[in-house]
Amino acid sequence: MKYHIVTLGCPKNAVDSEGMDGLLSAQGHQAVAVAEDADVIIVNTCSFIAAARAETLGVLKELGERKRPGQRLIAAGCMAQSHPGEVATVQGVDATLGTQQWTQIGAMVGQLAQPVIPLAPAAATIPLILATAAEQPVSYADWRTTQIRRTRHTPSAYLKISDGCNLRCAFCTIPRFKGDMRSKPVGAVLAEAQELVAQGAREIVLVAQHLTDYGRDLGLQDGLAILLEELCQVTPPDIWIRLMYAYPHGISERLIATMAAHPQICHYLDMPLQHAHPATLRRMRRPPDTDRTLRLIAELRAAMPDIAIRSTFIAGYPGETTAEFNALLEFLQTAQLDRVGVFRYSREPGTPAAELPDQVRPQVIERRWHEVMRLQQTISHARNQRWIGRTLTVLIEGNGATDDGIPLSVGRSFRDAPEIDGQVFVWGSYPSGSMVPVRVTQATAYDLWGEAAG
Repeated sequence: MKYHIVTLGCPKNAVDSEGMDGLLSAQGHQAVAVAEDADVIIVNTCSFIAAARAETLGVLKELGERKRPGQRLIAAGCMAQSHPGEVATVQGVDATLGTQQWTQIGAMVGQLAQPVIPLAPAAATIPLILATAAEQPVSYADWRTTQIRRTRHTPSAYLKISDGCNLRCAFCTIPRFKGDMRSKPVGAVLAEAQELVAQGAREIVLVAQHLTDYGRDLGLQDGLAILLEELCQVTPPDIWIRLMYAYPHGISERLIATMAAHPQICHYLDMPLQHAHPATLRRMRRPPDTDRTLRLIAELRAAMPDIAIRSTFIAGYPGETTAEFNALLEFLQTAQLDRVGVFRYSREPGTPAAELPDQVRPQVIERRWHEVMRLQQTISHARNQRWIGRTLTVLIEGNGATDDGIPLSVGRSFRDAPEIDGQVFVWGSYPSGSMVPVRVTQATAYDLWGEAAG
């Protein structure tokens, strides 16, 4: 059968989609580039916040309405588990498959080849996958255009090293569906990394719900540092290894030293902090020691002076007073983070945060979100300006030309994670996947411009 997979949500979801793709391909099924050509369409859904669920339902409805006779539609992933009732009401959905069931995709596609299959309920324990949702729902046509743009000539690959999370943050639904963290064995991670390199990956992005807790369930201390040391032994020296979703209280002295010592490891850290005021953090059920976080940032920069630090925060969390919000702004001024993402607080049913008193009014949340973004834009611009006149290695992801026909390539430096951070625009045409030394000539709040050095 011909199949087409639509992946919504975060890189961790993309890893599961790649797994389904591999299983179906190994069983003799054929992947096609567009849904219209497929016998089976699989939507790997996202359910992290309300906007993500709206996007998922929009894509399912559009695909369901456009189904031709005999074409089947599978809703896979977290929303198929977390909100099976809503998914079941979408006309055209033929079956559902939870995130921990994705290895059964071959059997399900085989069943769908039969004349009739009832809508299958998702298993009660299927977990949720963390995702960063779009601000507004997107149509399937918009998603397809974006996905084609993002996956064409992409030299990066995601490698999920664990699933689930041992934290119980008050605003998060993940543990309810995914359960506690389960680490992938070190040997399995090394084998996957070597396979990705053999397939042409120039960058491996390590992802997990809680990256810095890796290996605890395997009896490892400093498990992430151990894993990185092993990875650097089995990957070429010109491969990038990037760390995403590294919670601060798991960042040890050994991990910092390991990052600083190995050339493959990007001097980049995505460290979700969520807030900076101790009272807000306590309501979030997160460590409230902001001073320790600032010391950690100083230690990271002492070991790796050019390290790019990214974080995410929530604006308008229940009970957030003006003083607490101002403390967040003050923290950002002090920390001078390179990249920051800000979520508007979303009241998710079933989370402890949804039951907290003093829910912040939507108008206030919106105003605070804009205020944080304006401040961080200024900080990010200043951090980027520091690179003018300096040379960066850029991983080229694509090339084209200006309206005047001048060749222009686009890529990323060690400071930029795929899809969520900025880009580096390079005058000239260079092959996708190549590493080009670039002298920076111009900087905006998000992107850099430059020309090949030497």
